[in-house]
Amino acid sequence: MKASLSLRLAAALMGAGLACASGTALAHGNVTCNAGPKENWKSLDTLKAKMTAEGWKITKAHPNKDCYEVYGITPEGDKVESFWHPVTLEKRLVLRRGQVLYKAP
Repeated sequence: MKASLSLRLAAALMGAGLACASGTALAHGNVTCNAGPKENWKSLDTLKAKMTAEGWKITKAHPNKDCYEVYGITPEGDKVESFWHPVTLEKRLVLRRGQVLYKAP
């Protein structure tokens, strides 16, 4: 009986872990901005200036598919990876160690 309960508990925990891991991968992998042609994008320097004015500290920034991907520290002090729309410069997704802190509606 103890072995059966332990086995079921282990299976449940493993399933929960896989669900969390796949959710994180999907959160990152599904980021799309539908930004259109790159000639309509605002510059990465414009985004950096906007973020800096809002209190962000930027450590790395580059285009990623059709979004801008930025690594840095939020005004609240969280070390994050974030995705921004390159035309509107709106925040799309913010992740801290795989945990979604913000996701645009």
